[in-house]
Amino acid sequence: MYFIGLDIGTSGLKAGVINEEGVIVASAYWETKRVSSEPGRMEQDIDEILTHSLKITKTVMERAGVESGEIGAVVLDGQMAGIIGVDRAFTSITGLDSNLDLQSEKYNLMMHERFPDLLAQVTCGSPLNGQKILKWKQDYPETYAKVHKFVTLNGYVAGKLAGLKGDDAFIDHTLLAFFGFESARDLSWSEELCERLEVDREKLPEVVPPHRVVGTIDKRAAWLSGLKQGTPVLAGAGDQAAGLMGMGILEPGLMVDVSGSSTLLFVCVDGFVPDVKNRKIMYIPSVEQGIYYAFTYINGGGMSIPWYVEDILGKGAESEADRYTELTGLASLLPPGSNGLLFIPYFGGRQCPFDVSLRGGWLGLTWGHKREHLYRAILESIAYVNYSGFRAITRMFPAVRATEILVAGGGAGNDLWNQIKADVFGVTYRKLKGYEYAIRGCGMIAAYGCGVFDDLGSAISHMSPGKQGEIFLPDNEKNAVYASYCDIFEKIFSRDLRETLYSLLDVATGEHFS
Repeated sequence: MYFIGLDIGTSGLKAGVINEEGVIVASAYWETKRVSSEPGRMEQDIDEILTHSLKITKTVMERAGVESGEIGAVVLDGQMAGIIGVDRAFTSITGLDSNLDLQSEKYNLMMHERFPDLLAQVTCGSPLNGQKILKWKQDYPETYAKVHKFVTLNGYVAGKLAGLKGDDAFIDHTLLAFFGFESARDLSWSEELCERLEVDREKLPEVVPPHRVVGTIDKRAAWLSGLKQGTPVLAGAGDQAAGLMGMGILEPGLMVDVSGSSTLLFVCVDGFVPDVKNRKIMYIPSVEQGIYYAFTYINGGGMSIPWYVEDILGKGAESEADRYTELTGLASLLPPGSNGLLFIPYFGGRQCPFDVSLRGGWLGLTWGHKREHLYRAILESIAYVNYSGFRAITRMFPAVRATEILVAGGGAGNDLWNQIKADVFGVTYRKLKGYEYAIRGCGMIAAYGCGVFDDLGSAISHMSPGKQGEIFLPDNEKNAVYASYCDIFEKIFSRDLRETLYSLLDVATGEHFS
């Protein structure tokens, strides 16, 4: 038996055919288009994403030489922050309200100002989708009235593949993490929060486990994708939860640095402990109920690198790849701290802890700083943010002992960055091979859902590729230098700076944040 895994990320769409041993027999990739029409606006075409999901499925099956009748199930994972409002016929009303779109940030601020303790005590701590629902309700009431259910991107594509209607709308429990209306302990919608925020509960989808069969491939999807009509479609998971499962992260204490479009540091833990005091720690429920991933992250943090190298520099070496190689080589010759330079990576505000006012920039610039200094400061400062979150998590879970941190995602290919992180943390970093962990995680969910394995632990033990990869040992002298920079980085977010940035947002957006 084979399985189809579709990974619908922020930057691209990946598909793979996975067998029962966890081998990805064939894979394919399509880069997702993102359009920034104005400051704070980010758009993606969901019809284009759906069309390419069908095309890429057909492509990957042909590459694998697998017949449609050999596919046991289809599982989709997707970007965790971002929603689509659909009507009763499951037709999109709102398009994709992307995680990178900042139109709804004033409602994020409102949620944190009105119910800070309740959000920290009850939810997973990252209300990105909930604020978008409030935006549609308050700012676009006519459109909101037409919405029957709000779904996530992978839930939308899965629904289209299975010919679902609005009443069939679903969300798996891992994707609750980015709403802000959820009960993290119960893995359900919080009646108290929905009531206090005046959320129309009937517009929220049914919460189901990731291995639940939500439908089957319909006639149209079968014709366009090459899949067999009637093939089961499972609920799937958020892209981060699927990726962590594909890496085999189900044991408390394991740590993973995911360096993608957003940058995240995860620690697998066996319970939900609210970070009411500092609010630096957020949670994603694992595919396996009872297990959580405590994490800290920067929304769009990894996008700071191509923004600087491609959009700001945009010249120099003959090709884009050469430009990165040249810049990384120059940056590797610089001392820790980039000669007194810090970078603020919060282009879309900060989430850990929440602060809508923060924006990006460099601090400490002198005429002696060159392009490689600015580049290295980006890499270092994202590591400072991760380390701050790491310290918060280990304070909440004192039994956790960091002996090794795994690193995955597109940024894991930057060996300078891996070494910087090892030096900042004072812990060995291990670069995982490959990038298709979310696809493999989809395969594990499918194998369990189809009854190939009796439990998820067995699926992981049989289908995981192991945790082998190049290691980066920390340099103790550099670690001592970086300790000072980490302390300084945390001190720069003073009250005066926040008030200045709030005023800047007021002028730039016409809204009232201050």
